[in-house]
Parts: sequence; C-alpha cells; structure tokens
Amino acid sequence: MSIPGAQILFIDGLPGSGKSTAASAVGDRLSHTRVFGETTADHPLLPVLPDPMGAAFADIHESHTWESFAAAALGKLEAFLAGADGDVLYVFESHPIQSTFRVLFQLDAPQAAILEIWSDLQDRLARVQPRLVYFEESNPLEAVRGIAQRRGSAWKSYVVEALGQSPWMRARGLSAADGADRMLVEYADLSDRLAKSWRFPMLRLPARPQSYEGRTEALIEWARGGA
Repeated sequence: MSIPGAQILFIDGLPGSGKSTAASAVGDRLSHTRVFGETTADHPLLPVLPDPMGAAFADIHESHTWESFAAAALGKLEAFLAGADGDVLYVFESHPIQSTFRVLFQLDAPQAAILEIWSDLQDRLARVQPRLVYFEESNPLEAVRGIAQRRGSAWKSYVVEALGQSPWMRARGLSAADGADRMLVEYADLSDRLAKSWRFPMLRLPARPQSYEGRTEALIEWARGGA
C-alpha cells in the first residue's frame, strides 16, 4: 500500500552504534533514496548547523532554550513533510532521538516535557507512518568508552568539553569525564524509554552485534519490505 507524502526511515541509537554505516548501506542498496547524516549541512530537520566534528551542538544553549529548540525542530519537521517527494525514501541517521531529544535533554528540558514533545512529534508524523531502526545497547558506558578508544583523544575531548558546558551538567554541578559518563547513562535510559513508546513500525537490532554484516542484511531486508 502506498503512503501519501514522505516515506521516512529513521536510524537511531547511541554514539558509535554504527548508524552512519547503516544509513549509507541503505542509500547504496535501495533505489530512490536520499540519505541525511547527522552532520549533513543541508539537513532538513536540524534547526541549527551541526558542529564540525559531530552533532553535539556544544553552543546550542547560547541560541536556544529547550522550549525554543523544540518549537524550531517541530517547525522544521512540518516544513519538510509539506514539501517532501513521496517517491523518495528519506533516510535520517541519528534521528529523531539523537539529534532532537538528546539536545532537549542536554538543554535540561524536564522529562515530562520531553515525553510530551515526543508524543507531539509522533502526532505530526502519523500521516506518513515512518519506520525506525533502533540499535539497542545494554551497556552504554562500555560502548562509548570503546568508541572513544577507537576515535582517539581529540574526539573524547570534544565530547567532554561539549557536554561539560551544557545546561544539564551545570544544573547538577557536574564536569569533566565523570559528569559526561553520568549524563550518557541517563540519556541512554531516556533513549530506550522513547524507543519503547514509538507508535510506528520499528526494527530493534543490537548496537554491537556478533556480525555487523548480518545486522546490515537484516536492516536492508526490513527497509526493502516497506520501500
């Protein structure tokens, strides 16, 4: 059955779970796709440009409160849905949780407000029935420490500095790597809660599978079935 309006596939999960590679694989192997990574400069759903090294939005608190960021993100979504091509499968890596609700978390939005905005976002998406691939992680701290080792000290310093100046950290008097670790664990819990309340088709896959090739094949087959 054809779906009026945009066809959307979200690929989400914690940093280092392989979202970028998965999104690229979908774009390479399925026709009529357009892939947006979390740092794409012309990303249609991001209210502000991402940081050069990643989409941590280190300075977001200087231009937005959580209320204004939520309004901007929902406005971008509405504008995209109004103009999207129904013949294209739009693949969004690190969306909607990582690049929207993680930022709201970083801006220290109350959890009740985050859940309300999550419901609002899904209300707006209902007409296109988007699909979500979610990479689940049972040990987020171990996973991110592993990627920090692989990406090196520059990436780790960037993340610690970006998160250290966030309203969430400052409100709790936290700083440095220990504060970033606590923030990550609490964000991972929120991310799982949001995924559990996703209303539309979803494929859950392990963030650190025994076979990344096998995980990619499962993702492609599932994406192909709805394309």
